[in-house]
Amino acid sequence: MRQLLQVAIWLAVLSAKLAVAQEFRDVEAYWVLLHEPAAVEELKLSRTQEPRFRELLDGYDLRFFPLRNKSQVESQAGVIKLLGEVTAAMDQLLTGTQRERLQQLVLRRIGFASILRDDVAERLNLTGNQRSRLETLVTDMQTSLTEMQQSRQGGEPAAQIDRKHKDLQKSVQTKFQQILDPEQQAAYVKLLGPAIDASEYGRPRYKAPELITTDGWINSTGLRLADLRDKVVVVHFYACGCSNCIHNYPAYRDWFTRFQRDDFVMVGIHTPETSAERDLTHVRLKATQEQLAFPILLDAQSANWNAWGNAMWPSVYLIDKEGYLQNFWAGELNWQGAQGEKFMRERIESLLQATPR
Repeated sequence: MRQLLQVAIWLAVLSAKLAVAQEFRDVEAYWVLLHEPAAVEELKLSRTQEPRFRELLDGYDLRFFPLRNKSQVESQAGVIKLLGEVTAAMDQLLTGTQRERLQQLVLRRIGFASILRDDVAERLNLTGNQRSRLETLVTDMQTSLTEMQQSRQGGEPAAQIDRKHKDLQKSVQTKFQQILDPEQQAAYVKLLGPAIDASEYGRPRYKAPELITTDGWINSTGLRLADLRDKVVVVHFYACGCSNCIHNYPAYRDWFTRFQRDDFVMVGIHTPETSAERDLTHVRLKATQEQLAFPILLDAQSANWNAWGNAMWPSVYLIDKEGYLQNFWAGELNWQGAQGEKFMRERIESLLQATPR
């Protein structure tokens, strides 16, 4: 679950399989990097480019979110189409040097599998035999990584998994050097460009969709995220009859009390799953009984659910002081020993201490 929090929100829905089409893998890498502050810094945007870059990306974010809870086929098709527009817009905005650096970062994010891209293979002048051997190497590597992830989820100690990962890296590098000649290896390293500190990654920011008032509020006359600048905002989707949601209530009550200050806001969004949960009087009564004293948006028409592309009860979103989504937790916070409550609480504390840009 922790790994899920360190990647883009949509990866929880759209890229569960390693055997994803190359086209989607490439646009996914491009999209994530446009949201990584460390990667954007590498582009060295000018003062005139920065506001236009932000404006473009914010608009595309709001078009992207509704794709998250579509079918996998519809989501991938929508993302690929949207990213085509993003790429064209960025090609107009960025200089040649900036576009080249962005492509270098894309290749690095894709990882070793990037060597199978047609443009990379052509630049390296790979033979048919080399491509075939590299395809086998990449497939075997992905299989091993999948097995490691399954072992980790099965309870195998992290130290043991880390050793396996290091051994895999050494094995892949040895085989890579056996397949490519020194000139090709040097050319590939050049295509990747200067390295960037990987520890700076894993902090993407996405423009949060605005709240849509359709069926009224509990404990509030109404809120807009646009009016909550300079505040850290927790938004959580729930249904009052959902047991996993109910198990999250103690965390919500604690956060609301612990961080009760001018720069912190909690918002619940109640989207019904059952017919009983569509009875707004019932929803209000349950909120009172459960001592949920923070603002709750009644979303009986699922307008917010669809605008956010939400796909699970409960889901918790953490928004920074500039209105950008920083973290996300799908499901019960402490499900089967997970540390979601602790992780999100620590992230709230960190964002409260941060100074808006």
